[in-house]
Amino acid sequence: MGRRAPLRGYYAKTRDFLRHGDGYYTYLDSPSATDETTHHDEPRPERFMAVIPKGASLYECGVIVSPDHRLLADVSWEGYDLISQPLHHPAMYKLCLPPIQHIAGRVAIISSLMPDNYYHWMFDILPRFEIVQKSGLMPDYYVVNTTTQFQKDSLNVLNIPPHRILNPTRNTHIEADELMIPSLIGPVYSMTPQLLACKFLRSTFLQKIKTRKPHRALYITRTDASNRHVINEAEIREEVLDHGFEVISLSNVPLLQQVELFSEAKIVVGPHGAGFTNAVFCQPGCVLIEFMPEGWKIDCFERLARLVGMEYYSIVGMESDTSNGHVSNNDHIVERAALRRLLRQFA
Repeated sequence: MGRRAPLRGYYAKTRDFLRHGDGYYTYLDSPSATDETTHHDEPRPERFMAVIPKGASLYECGVIVSPDHRLLADVSWEGYDLISQPLHHPAMYKLCLPPIQHIAGRVAIISSLMPDNYYHWMFDILPRFEIVQKSGLMPDYYVVNTTTQFQKDSLNVLNIPPHRILNPTRNTHIEADELMIPSLIGPVYSMTPQLLACKFLRSTFLQKIKTRKPHRALYITRTDASNRHVINEAEIREEVLDHGFEVISLSNVPLLQQVELFSEAKIVVGPHGAGFTNAVFCQPGCVLIEFMPEGWKIDCFERLARLVGMEYYSIVGMESDTSNGHVSNNDHIVERAALRRLLRQFA
């Protein structure tokens, strides 16, 4: 079966392969240990660029395979710690890989898991371009996703020409003369976003807009989302409108307009969701109030607020039974009085 055969094993780290295989590994800078926004007990991920002749990439999420047909776990994220559990990667259980396509030249792998999710695109995928830039190497092609409008808008801001983009799919299996593999942006889920990713996004996108003094009060609604609705949305809207807020759904707002909205915000309120990714563009001192469904322990936006100098508060929403007696999609009720107490401090 050749290169379509099941994977033969794995390397926990890319440098494990490079100890005896062809290619090279360039180590880049890590966050400073003295940076005041980095806790001393947080891991500071290695940043590197690996270049591997005849390396291969699988599927829409950029799974990396060495020339000796083994998974490179540290650059093939699958939603958990693959350094300690690479055998659990789904690619290890495929009995037949897609047909392979050879690409002449140097190909940089940018895509990773969940590329169509705005949060993961912005914090886990897009900052890999900075590693490519810092490596000083110029790829002929980029394997990066272009299925959504925000992906296309992002790549346009980065001046990536469309003719140099290879859009991966579930059937992608490419081999390149040289595969450029930028490291992933730190431990995902548990420790994202990373400080360097925040700095990259701010320096890349804020220069494309005219930044004014923060003056907006934004309520980000999820009425058009599939989950985490505010059940008492009507009374919450009434409360925020009484305090001078704009009610905004971000679904159809162009990327740079979202950047501008959040850069001009003095306070942002709403339920937990990918739209809060844009808080990375807020100015220091802005207030973020997040509604969190009861029992959730996701602190990514609390962490983001700290990294960019925002004030963060959360309100735990109470889940409510639907007509059939079951809680649906993490929908929740937000206590209006609790929100009012916070808004009187800031709005």
